[in-house]
Amino acid sequence: MKKLLKTNKDFGNQYLDFTQLFEKKLKSPTINTDCKKELIDQYRQRNFKHEPQPFFESSEILVYGSFENSNIMAVQQEGTELNILLNGDTNTNGCTQWFYFGILVKQPQQLTFRILNNRRGKSLLKEYNHIRVYDNNKWNSETTKELYYYRTNINHPFYHSQDSSIANLQQNFPLYTLQFNYNFTQNKSIVYFALTLPYTVSNLHQLVYHSTLKHKVLCSTPLGLPIFKLKTKNKTSEVVIILARQHPSESVGSHICEEIIKLLDSGHQVQNKYRFIIFPMLNPDGVFLGNSRCNFNGIDLNRKWDMPNQTTEPEIYSVVKHIKKYKVAFLIDLHGHSKKLNQFLYGCATPIKHISDYMRVKQFSRLLQQGCDLFNYLNCTFSVTPDRMSTARVAMWKKFQIANSMTIETSLYGALKKPFEKEEFQLLGQNILNALFQYDDNQSDPHLYEAQEINQAIKLIKKDGFDDKESGSDSDAEQDIIVTRNSRLKVTSRRDSTPLMAKSKPKQQSETPIQQPTLFFKNEQTYSFKRIPSYQLKRKVSRMNSFQSQIIDEPLSAQLPTIYNVPSKQYKGTLDLIQAIQVKSLSRQQ
Repeated sequence: MKKLLKTNKDFGNQYLDFTQLFEKKLKSPTINTDCKKELIDQYRQRNFKHEPQPFFESSEILVYGSFENSNIMAVQQEGTELNILLNGDTNTNGCTQWFYFGILVKQPQQLTFRILNNRRGKSLLKEYNHIRVYDNNKWNSETTKELYYYRTNINHPFYHSQDSSIANLQQNFPLYTLQFNYNFTQNKSIVYFALTLPYTVSNLHQLVYHSTLKHKVLCSTPLGLPIFKLKTKNKTSEVVIILARQHPSESVGSHICEEIIKLLDSGHQVQNKYRFIIFPMLNPDGVFLGNSRCNFNGIDLNRKWDMPNQTTEPEIYSVVKHIKKYKVAFLIDLHGHSKKLNQFLYGCATPIKHISDYMRVKQFSRLLQQGCDLFNYLNCTFSVTPDRMSTARVAMWKKFQIANSMTIETSLYGALKKPFEKEEFQLLGQNILNALFQYDDNQSDPHLYEAQEINQAIKLIKKDGFDDKESGSDSDAEQDIIVTRNSRLKVTSRRDSTPLMAKSKPKQQSETPIQQPTLFFKNEQTYSFKRIPSYQLKRKVSRMNSFQSQIIDEPLSAQLPTIYNVPSKQYKGTLDLIQAIQVKSLSRQQ
C-alpha cells in the first residue's frame, strides 16, 4: 500500500495513485493533470464561470473533466468501452464515490462505461438505475442501460487473472466497479454523467445573492472560499439552525436547503415562530474539488464537532463558535443517504422525566410523516452511540443542550422506482417548515403515537437504556479512507470479530487508559481520558466499519448518564397514562 501513496504539494500531502494500481489492466491511461489547480486559480481571481476543457480525445470521443465539481482522474478507451478512474478526496488515502464528467461523441453510438475504483460496497446503485444524465438541455434519470455494480476482483471475467496486486489490496481496501451503457443519439453537445443531481458552489453563489435573506461571510475555507451565513429578519427569541452539505457527494441536502431558503424568501408563516440561521454549504472546498466526503484537508467535517480545530477544519470551528450565541430550539443537519430510500431522520434521546418526554422526542418526526408520504418514519432512530459523539447532531445536543438536534437524511436515489426531482425537493423542504410551525413543545397527546411506541417507552424506563436499532449517518468515513491502524485495533472479518474480541481479558492490578483512536492522519494523537483500575474495566466491541473493530474499555460500575435514570416513583404515572390511552383507543373503535 505504501508504494501507491504519492505526494502532491498543491493538493495535499498525500493521495492514492490508482493509475499505478491499475497499470497492468489499463496499460497507458490518459491522466487528467493540473485541472484542479487551474480551477482554484480562477476562483481566487473571482472568475466563477469555467467552460469545461477536454483532457482526452480519440477519433470517436472527447472526455471532459476539468470543471467545477467534476471528478475524473484517468480514462482509457478500448473500442466502444471506456474505463475510468476517479480521484480520491484531497489529502486522503482513497475516498471515492462522487463522479461527474462529460462526453462528446463525434458520431452517434453506444458506449460502455466502467468506473473501476468506487469505495462504497453497500449502495442502491445495485437495485436502482438512477444515475443522472444531462442530455437535451435537462437532467434525466434511468436513461442508462445494463447497469452492474460488482466487486473489483481478478476473479471477475473483466479482470481475469492479470493482476494479483488488486486482489491483495481487496483484503482490507475493497474496490467496486460501476458498469453501464449509454446510447448517444446526437453529437452536437456534451452529455454529462453524475452520481446525483449536482449542486455546485456557483449554484450557491447565485442563490445567496438573489435571496432576500440577510447574508454575510462567516469565515473562509482553506482554499479561500466563503462560508455563507443567511438569517431571517424577524427577532423571535428561539432559533432554528440549518446546516447543509458537510459531505460533498450528498447534493440532495443542498437542493432541499435551497427550497427552504426560497420558501422563507416568500414569507412562510414559520418565521413568526422561529428565527432561522442557515449555513447552506459547510464544505465548499470539497464540493468545488469534486470530493466525495472530506474537505480540502482530508477531514470528514461531521466527525469533528466535539473538538473542531481552527487550522484543519475552520468551517466547523467558526460555526460552533457562532451557534453558542443563540437559544437554539432546533438544529437540522441535511444529509444524503445511499443505502435507503425516501427521507428520514436521526435524533437524540432527551432527559426523560416522564413518558411524555419520550414522546416529545419523536413528535417532530411524526409531524414530518403526517405531512408527506416521502418521509419514512420507520427508518428514524433516536439513539446515541459512541461512534457518533463527534457528529453535529450529538455534539451540539450534548454541548448546548439542544433537545431537537437531528440529522435529516434524504435518499440519493429518491423514492421507490422514482428519483427525487425539483418538485420533490420543494415538497420535502416545505414539509420541514410546516412541521416546525406545527411543533408544540408542550405536546403530550398520546393519540399522536402508536401503542408499540408506548411499550418501547416502558422498556426504556425499565432497562435504563435506549433500544433503537441503529444510529448514525449514511456510512462512515472510515469505509472510504484507508485508516492507519492503531495497536488497539484488530483487523478481522465482520462475522468473527466479536468472538475474538470477547476472548481478550484485561490484566489485573494495573491501570489502563480509555483510548479513542482518531481515524485519519498518522500524526494525530490518541486521546487519553481518565485512568481507571483495570479490575473495574470491561471490554466491548464497537464496530467502526466493515473491516475494522475497536476495543473500548469502560468502567464496569459506571453510572448511566442522567438521561437514562428514571426514578421508580414515576412508574405509576406512566402506567396511568398507558391505561388512559387504551381507554380512549377502545372508545374510538366502538
